[in-house]
Amino acid sequence: GKQINRSNFKDQYLLIHFWASWDTVSRDSNAVYRRIYKQERKNKKFALLGVSLDMNKDTWQKAIKADTLEWEQVCDFSGWNAEIVKQLAIKTLPANILLNPFGKIEGKDMTEEAIKKKLKEIENTEKEKQQNIFRRMLEDKRAIRECIRKGGDLKKLAKDRGIKFAK
Repeated sequence: GKQINRSNFKDQYLLIHFWASWDTVSRDSNAVYRRIYKQERKNKKFALLGVSLDMNKDTWQKAIKADTLEWEQVCDFSGWNAEIVKQLAIKTLPANILLNPFGKIEGKDMTEEAIKKKLKEIENTEKEKQQNIFRRMLEDKRAIRECIRKGGDLKKLAKDRGIKFAK
């Protein structure tokens, strides 16, 4: 299969879900991730990645189909010896880790409620950022109008405010 790494999820919060077809608790927890995926599938700032600790490709693929796991799934068939399992110190299944767009761990082994709360916080932060950008654009627009009205130096205004004009 294809190689998957963090850059495949550039600018996104990434929830990594560790599971295995042979682990009944993991299989049961897939319902949680289905709900989260269904709720967040259109969210461009969020991605879900399933990492299986299976060692048999056939049973892994059957479990994906049986559990209707529609998001990206990966498995290197080395079980507990998988590099990512060692790097992230995964000791039990199921497990999850939420990474921010810069790769910093935002949460580990979060409950469904904690994941949803964190995603709501992220959504609110993103809205706030967008509102601040919009507010700044309006302020710049007013400053440009005022500068033109007074016959001021637009280049100086642009430099002072960090405005970049399209050519």
